[in-house]
Amino acid sequence: MKISGVLIAVAAALIAGCGSNTPSSLVASHESHIIGGTLVPDSSPLSKSIVGIYDNNEGFICSGSLLPGNLVVTAAHCIGSKADGVYIVFAPDMETLLNSGPAFLKSPFVRPVVALKANDQWSTKVDRNTPGNDIGLMKYSGTTPDGYIPATLLNDASQIKVGATVVLAGYGVSSDKVVRVPLNTPNLQKLMDDGEVFCDTDDAKTAKQCIKEQLNGPAVLKTTTVQVTEIDNDKETILDEAHGHAACSGDSGGPAYIQVGNQYLLWGATSRSGLGCNKDIVYTNVISYLDWIQQTAQSFGY
Repeated sequence: MKISGVLIAVAAALIAGCGSNTPSSLVASHESHIIGGTLVPDSSPLSKSIVGIYDNNEGFICSGSLLPGNLVVTAAHCIGSKADGVYIVFAPDMETLLNSGPAFLKSPFVRPVVALKANDQWSTKVDRNTPGNDIGLMKYSGTTPDGYIPATLLNDASQIKVGATVVLAGYGVSSDKVVRVPLNTPNLQKLMDDGEVFCDTDDAKTAKQCIKEQLNGPAVLKTTTVQVTEIDNDKETILDEAHGHAACSGDSGGPAYIQVGNQYLLWGATSRSGLGCNKDIVYTNVISYLDWIQQTAQSFGY
């Protein structure tokens, strides 16, 4: 669910989780923002605790939420190999900054990451009852830009229940289309091995159908609302993406909120979904990892 590059033309989902890996129609698409959402303006309360993450080492974009002490909570799969070369971006329009060339590093809205850590138990080998522990923490240097404040955490987990409406946000793509890949495509096996193409078998020679994702959209902050559909364990929650509203690639690590009046209470971080971002999506329950966050923050010197 992290995305490579700035304007994405063709990519594949990092993790295939809930939902079908090969939709029966083999063709599905959504066009809008975040997917089915709206842009978040500077004036919105949502924009004050959400940040973009850019890893220059691996060339990917993720999203995250501010916590006290220059900390950012995100997904474990957004944690790269080293902190050097990773940046936190404080701007709803991250796209413009990323396209500014050398000026990016000098921007007053960019801070270098000095420490990062993924949960030691993070795993992509998951099922409905086994959480992926897809949570990570970063620390950035310098002062927090004016107007940005830590997210307020939800303190009543009982509000996360089946049927509840939740607010999602992130810097991910605005369209995701699943398309067929011809079986005679050159280097098909390599494309499969690299995770760019997904087939019904692991061997290109015996495959009968193959697909890939076409992802498009600038890295700008967007939001939408969806409903909770399942809660199979206390560390993850499954949300409905079947109605044209979805988080997708690039929204990884971004927040999920319960809205109470004008206040947005953070409870989740984007983890994984199936190809097409058009069925289910799994969110890590951040509030179930508060002890881990505290211990990790202490290891960072907070």
